[in-house]
Amino acid sequence: MRWKFIDKARQHAGPAIWACYPHTSKWDAALALAAGWRNGTPQLALVKAQEFGGVKGLVLRAMSCIPVDPAGGSNTLDRVLIHWSARHDRSIVICPEGRLEGVPHWRTGFYILSLVTGVPVTYCWMDYRQRIMVREAPVWMTGDPSRDLALARDLLKDACGLYPAKASPICFREDWFIDIERLERQRNMWRRISFSGSGRPLVPR
Repeated sequence: MRWKFIDKARQHAGPAIWACYPHTSKWDAALALAAGWRNGTPQLALVKAQEFGGVKGLVLRAMSCIPVDPAGGSNTLDRVLIHWSARHDRSIVICPEGRLEGVPHWRTGFYILSLVTGVPVTYCWMDYRQRIMVREAPVWMTGDPSRDLALARDLLKDACGLYPAKASPICFREDWFIDIERLERQRNMWRRISFSGSGRPLVPR
C-alpha cells in the first residue's frame, strides 16, 4: 500500500515551518522531505549533528539539512536563523519532539522560530496504520502557548507513529516561559540578516 499525502496548505504561498509529529522513526523526516519534494516545496531540515559523519553527512548537506545539537543550547536557534536567512524562501522541517526515544515534552524551537520570523507553522502528521501523511493549513503562533498547543493537540489527534508507544505528549516543559527580551533580540537579528527579493527586511506579522 502506497503512502497518501493530503495537503491542506496547498494555497499557502511562501515558506512555512513544517512541525512533524509523531517522531518515532528515522523515516518520519524522510517522509516529510519526500512530501515537500513531491509538492514542489523547497525545504531545509534540522538533523542531529551526530548524523553528519562521512558519506552520510555529504548526502544530508546535499539535501539541505542543517546540523543541530540535540541537547540544544543558547545559541542553537541563532545558528538556525542564520542558516535559514540565506535561503529564507524555503520551508523548514522540524520534529518538535527532538528525539526518537520518547520525551516528556516538546522542544520549543519551532515555536520560537515562528514568533521570531512571523512564518506560520503547518503541522504535518503521519498515520502509519493507514499510510497517510497530512499537512494541515498554516497556523500563526499567538504567543500564548496554552492556546497554541490546544490547537496543535486538536489537529494532531489522529496521528499514529510507526512505534505509537514512543510518541511524546503535546506540551512544553511545565516551567518554560517566553523570554521576551531574548525574543526581541532574535527578532532584531532576523530583521538585519533576512531580506526579501525586493531588498526589504522580512519582519514578523
